Amino acid sequence: MSTPPGAPSRRQALARPLAGALAGLLVVGGLVSCRAAPERADGDPATGSAVTDVPDARGTRPNIVLLSSDDQTDTELEHMPLTRRLLAEAGTEFTDAISPHPLCCPARAEILTGEYAQNNGVRHNRGAYGGYQAFARHNTEQNLAAWLHDAGYRTGFVGKTLNSYTTGSRRMRGWDYWSPTIADTYRYYGTRFYDDGRPRTYDGYVADVVRDQAVDLVERWSAGDRPFFVWASHVGPHDATESDGTWGPPVPAERHRGLFSDVGLPSADDPSFDEPDTSDKPPAVRRGRDGVPVRTEWYRDRLRSLQAVDEANAAVIEALDRAGELDDTVVVYVSDNGFLTGQHRIYGKNYPYEEDLQVPFVLRGPGVPGGTTSAETATVVDLAPTFLDLAGVLGAVRSAGHTDGESLLPALRGGSLGATSLIQAGTSERRELRAFGWSFRGVRTPRFTWVRWWDGAEELYDRELDPFQEGNLVGPDGQVRDPAYAAVREELERRYRALRWCRGVAECEQQDFGPEPAPAS
Repeated sequence: MSTPPGAPSRRQALARPLAGALAGLLVVGGLVSCRAAPERADGDPATGSAVTDVPDARGTRPNIVLLSSDDQTDTELEHMPLTRRLLAEAGTEFTDAISPHPLCCPARAEILTGEYAQNNGVRHNRGAYGGYQAFARHNTEQNLAAWLHDAGYRTGFVGKTLNSYTTGSRRMRGWDYWSPTIADTYRYYGTRFYDDGRPRTYDGYVADVVRDQAVDLVERWSAGDRPFFVWASHVGPHDATESDGTWGPPVPAERHRGLFSDVGLPSADDPSFDEPDTSDKPPAVRRGRDGVPVRTEWYRDRLRSLQAVDEANAAVIEALDRAGELDDTVVVYVSDNGFLTGQHRIYGKNYPYEEDLQVPFVLRGPGVPGGTTSAETATVVDLAPTFLDLAGVLGAVRSAGHTDGESLLPALRGGSLGATSLIQAGTSERRELRAFGWSFRGVRTPRFTWVRWWDGAEELYDRELDPFQEGNLVGPDGQVRDPAYAAVREELERRYRALRWCRGVAECEQQDFGPEPAPAS
């Protein structure tokens, strides 16, 4: 698969900053040995564990650390020098990685289940199909933490979890340590954490609290003989809540407030920025010319807020190194979704455009080639299957009827991933729920994007010729504007129909659709 143009090429055009601090930190990216797996991990018979026996085909199992941000674009990774040095340059970066459901809660539900929203039940942040309450209806007993815990892993979570989680919410099974944010998540200072059943409000900066708790877990659990899974889930660079309840720019840590004063808004150079004519877009997307002001300072605060995340990532890796566990740990950094910063007159997420879909996605550890990139289309749905594969229990979990994604381990060895991805967005609007049940649904291939909105409007883009998705190839009358793309549209809709209610990896990511369609000559 070739790397599609558009966002990856824009990222590659940016200058990569020097790493700076932690120059003396030991970085090892080759194949290394890991602790031996136990012969058996006892599940919880009262909850019907999907994992009963722990196969040991590989002979060793690594620790797993997931580091994540919130609403980060793939291009913003260029402004995180420590993460780039310690992860991307020491491991593998997926340059065409996407979040196929680009909104906070559905994306996190995909990470926790390895399943698309039609199967895990979480389509939106709120409403009948949104928030933690939707997740709890299906997944509190069977989820990534439970599967890894049953496989003998210690499991810990700290930071932002699924929207609407409160102290009164049912705790999902599987977490040995559970410390999600439960109040003032987006204030950045003064955030309240669950602290594993002893709720506490911290005066410090939210990323620093996540850092300290994650480092503490690594230090304590490294002394044991069991592998561990730690998810440090950061809030930055998500917008902040103001005192009056409105949204404002992200709040940087005090030590980073003076940075990036000379950085401009990169999206302002995109042809799609403040798009002069959006008449080709569906009604749900059209905006007035004054819909998105140039938010240069807002963007700078996004970068400033990411500096504490960058430092936290480095602190966790440094803790692993001090404990002698770095060579035995797979570390992944990813965002839940991307973000539009003025393209198509939009500031936000939950749209079928590359800026929302593409996310930073880097990993390092035993078996991960160092200093390499992959153009395969990894998705956040693939994270849980990858972690289960590392733990040696993916087959058992799949046999119990769980996970839709692919393990990324074969791709790291030169294999291919599915090239056609289901992309979708849920809704909390009643008219959209009555009409369609979703905001939009469609498919993305290496070259094309096709979606149908709740009101029947369609979008089709040839990203090879139109990387900024300026010209919708389907008109408001539903007809293809260029006859050369009629067969392309028909084939993409066929693939969507095959994927829209898919369940399991064979249906969702391993269907053989044949060659990618091409416009008629």
